[in-house]
Amino acid sequence: MSGKQTGLFQRQVRMETKLGMPLVSKKLLWPVLLALVFVLSVGSITYAWWLYQIESGNRAARKGEHLAAAEIYHIAEAPFRRLPWLAHLLRDDYQRLTFNQVRLLYTNGQDEEVLEKLEEGLRRAPFLAESTEYSFWLGNVFLRRAVQTRDPEEKLKALQAAVEEYEKGLMAWPEDWDLKYNYELVKYILVQRGQEKKEAGEKVKSILDKMRPTIDKSREALPPERRG
Repeated sequence: MSGKQTGLFQRQVRMETKLGMPLVSKKLLWPVLLALVFVLSVGSITYAWWLYQIESGNRAARKGEHLAAAEIYHIAEAPFRRLPWLAHLLRDDYQRLTFNQVRLLYTNGQDEEVLEKLEEGLRRAPFLAESTEYSFWLGNVFLRRAVQTRDPEEKLKALQAAVEEYEKGLMAWPEDWDLKYNYELVKYILVQRGQEKKEAGEKVKSILDKMRPTIDKSREALPPERRG
């Protein structure tokens, strides 16, 4: 093959290659696009069904069907247990689901389970601590603990812990009326307790002053053997 023929052959190969590349790209592009559309469609349907489950749990909770609601929430939480990173991808949804569960537990008087759920949520998604709902529910648990205990020291510690949580939430969201109401309530209780302690102290001091023994001067003047 002469040099001229070789050059013509190489030019023809290059042209065929250039013409063939778009055809190959299009052949590969369509399956990729179809696969992407399929994945997005399945994902959208799955997400919609998941949101429907959560709403079903909300409806059951509103009807007072707490066991059914708890079961639905537990099932809806399964993806986050398998794939913890989903809590960051679906941040708002995870936060809503977590606090729906917390509300249900608190309504049933399960304070220890509330604390466990909040701790579990923090391990999976630390951003929950920045939410006003986190401060609200944690403060509520401390407040109820203060109401239920008979130990004065435990009562005071629980009240102080509650007011700290409410205050923390108000620093981030000062217009949250639920937090503000509970905060003012606990502050009032603490002020009343302080006032009661002050009044009790003054009352005891007054009683002690009245009971302070006086010395009978006439008896003091008598010799010891003649005192009664």
